[in-house]
Amino acid sequence: MTRSTGGLATTASLAVVAYAAMDMCHEVLGHGVAMLFFDDATPVQLTTVALSSQGAVSRVVALAGPLVNLILGAIAMAWFRRLTTFGPGSYFLWLFATINLLNGTGYAVYSGVLDFGDLAVVIAGWEPHIAWRIGLADLGAAGYYMSLRLASVSLARRLDSVSIGRHTLPRLTWPAYLAGGLPLAAGAAMNPLTNLFFLVGVTGGFGCMLGLLFVPALTESARAEATRAEPWQTSWGWIVGAVLTAAIFVFVVGPGVALHD
Repeated sequence: MTRSTGGLATTASLAVVAYAAMDMCHEVLGHGVAMLFFDDATPVQLTTVALSSQGAVSRVVALAGPLVNLILGAIAMAWFRRLTTFGPGSYFLWLFATINLLNGTGYAVYSGVLDFGDLAVVIAGWEPHIAWRIGLADLGAAGYYMSLRLASVSLARRLDSVSIGRHTLPRLTWPAYLAGGLPLAAGAAMNPLTNLFFLVGVTGGFGCMLGLLFVPALTESARAEATRAEPWQTSWGWIVGAVLTAAIFVFVVGPGVALHD
């Protein structure tokens, strides 16, 4: 059975689009929509790492970003589990669901440990503060594991149902982890605030998504004989779409898009 380099490129391309979509859902559908309805602050600039605003950001607006990730992740995963086929589109749905769930739960760990970020804003001023931080981190860690377990089992069972060997799981996760994290880190590097490259770009792109690399280990060995070596071959549509997405995400949204004078 041969392995397709084009298949890996397609997987990486799917990840670039999925990661960028997840990030913009967090900022725009989460913080942005909440700011319009629940906050007196005015959005002034959209970047890949934040939706900057004039005025104090409320707890509701801060919570909205991770919350939207969790909601979209749950909906997308439920949708994926109802499908009966497996191809680039259904894999994109699985990956989008997984990284949204990992981002939403991982954010709790991140904010609890570092006392920085959206959920740190939510618990700011709550005493005893160290207890709230520990509880937030513990809750996030539990949610992260459950989300990762759900994603791993869902993907493995789908591969079994279409007779694709589970030995292909690393080829579905490693390229996605590396290719998806790169534009998040690159977009953060374009931000005028250089400290956000590590605090948000690298941490969000590679730290929060580290669980993807453990998907193969969280599944059992294949139960059925595989008849297909690779899920897909080269898809130039996804590859071109990923290049355009990455260019806009890094070079347009990365430095910042003005929303209000």
